[in-house]
Amino acid sequence: MDDQVKRDDDIYNNHELKTGSDAPAFAPTNVGTPTNLPNAGAFNEEMGADFAYGMPAAADHRPASGMAAMDADTESSGTALGWVALVFAIASWFIWPVLIGATAAVLGFIAYRRGARGLGGWAMGIGLVALALNLIIVPFYYALT
Repeated sequence: MDDQVKRDDDIYNNHELKTGSDAPAFAPTNVGTPTNLPNAGAFNEEMGADFAYGMPAAADHRPASGMAAMDADTESSGTALGWVALVFAIASWFIWPVLIGATAAVLGFIAYRRGARGLGGWAMGIGLVALALNLIIVPFYYALT
């Protein structure tokens, strides 16, 4: 068994023994580790990242044009959602301020995160003001009258 390990180790560490040619030897990635792979000396790769915690198993090979299109889709969906949130925020001043104001604030936050910073911020602000007025100011008004 020791002879087999020694032979595998020699083949792995010395490329000339494996090929039998005058090909230049190269430094393997894990020197001194015996292996049973037939072409172990032909590989010079690092595989630690594939098994590391928190690292992706494969690289992201999406083309740049697809990523640009995906960014444009995200931006346009954020803008559309921002306008919907702004409509909800304005409507919350007239009907159901608690329900529609909270909805406008949540939709505005999502639009803000998707890239529509101005629309999302305004929708959150207007919706939260309508919500606060209905929950805080209106009860005081009825308590005083």
